[in-house]
Amino acid sequence: MKVLVVDDSHLNLAVAKRYLEEIPDIANIYLCDDPRQVLTILDEYSIDILISDIMMPVINGFELLEKLRADEKYDDMPIIMLTYLDDLESYKKCFELGAFDYINKPINEIEFTARLKVAIQAKYSSNNLKSLLEVTRKQNEDLKVMNAELTEAKFSLVQSEKMAAIGQLAAGIAHEINNPMAFVSSNFEILKNYFHRFSSYIDFLNDQLQATEQHTDTDCDSIRKRILNQRQTMKVDQLLEESAEIFRDLESGINRVTDIVQSLRVFARSSKDSEKAHTSLLDLVKQTVLITQNEVKYVANIMIDVPSDLIIYCNPVQLGQVFVNMVVNASQAIRDQKRNDLGTITITASKVDQEVFIRIKDDGPGIPSEHLLRIFEPFFTTKEIGKGTGLGLSISYDIIVNKHHGTIDVESEVNKGTTFFIKLPIITP
Repeated sequence: MKVLVVDDSHLNLAVAKRYLEEIPDIANIYLCDDPRQVLTILDEYSIDILISDIMMPVINGFELLEKLRADEKYDDMPIIMLTYLDDLESYKKCFELGAFDYINKPINEIEFTARLKVAIQAKYSSNNLKSLLEVTRKQNEDLKVMNAELTEAKFSLVQSEKMAAIGQLAAGIAHEINNPMAFVSSNFEILKNYFHRFSSYIDFLNDQLQATEQHTDTDCDSIRKRILNQRQTMKVDQLLEESAEIFRDLESGINRVTDIVQSLRVFARSSKDSEKAHTSLLDLVKQTVLITQNEVKYVANIMIDVPSDLIIYCNPVQLGQVFVNMVVNASQAIRDQKRNDLGTITITASKVDQEVFIRIKDDGPGIPSEHLLRIFEPFFTTKEIGKGTGLGLSISYDIIVNKHHGTIDVESEVNKGTTFFIKLPIITP
């Protein structure tokens, strides 16, 4: 511990030094008879404790104390005032300006030693506290970095689970796109054939129009009859009617492919928690059905009872991930029953006050009671290795509860089916 004594009296400096040398914790003692040199000594020698006289020329102890306390780097330095003053106002002023303690003159060894020991312990405590605060600050910085890394890892994990789900659905989605595309391709060939026939008919009309320039009215009547006869022979009216129908079918097929691709893009894209918007719950459910249709249609019928005017403020990508996960889980459970009839998956929703209640129910095999308490745990799965990551319901729980401030519960009965109950606020904070 380093102590600086400031006093314009060399006698007082000598007395203070002698007493300080008797205190074991004090390693270095510095004496100063000019208060103007105090700041230089404090900084040069990293002084721990300052003992200062009050009555000094040029700069008195009160002024020095006030100046030091105005600089935050001396905040934790114990400053003890030496004084002949014995009035209460002087004591009060010392403490108001930030003095740690005071020692009366003439200096009494017992009082001096006792007050210095208290100051030394206070400085030790202050140093320990500063070290602890520095360690805490460093730990906080490390925790911030770790939290950022965990957030990034969690985001990547959610994306990986989403991509895994898309991987499971990929063959079905490709089939759903391939069907209308095959239809579009077939109709395209028909339209191409119709185009050539229309071109031939138009060429015939041009030839007849050129012929009218060199013929009489009687000949024109004959040409008109040939045109009408050719129109009937080439079935132009029928071709026009069929073409209109083909264009309607093409439009329907293209729209279906567009809807599937758009739904897949919405589901697959990365999304931050803050990306929320007013969303039609019915549209979100329909997108889910569209993406999962080929996965579901051979094992179950999907029944939807969601009001068309039900709008919620949510992250549609995240909520869509929850719905896809639950519909796919339900269809896979029903498929595993190897039943002869189609199962049923029902999605219903209703609004009560400022909350939305969503129910996703299936008539599959149900979940054994010993698994019910664990289904939302990360990496818990009852599927075969390679068929499930065990993250789907865990991520769904996080999306509903933590990201949308809702609740998710489940009821299940073996051989009867499973129902998930989701409650969401209309407007998510």
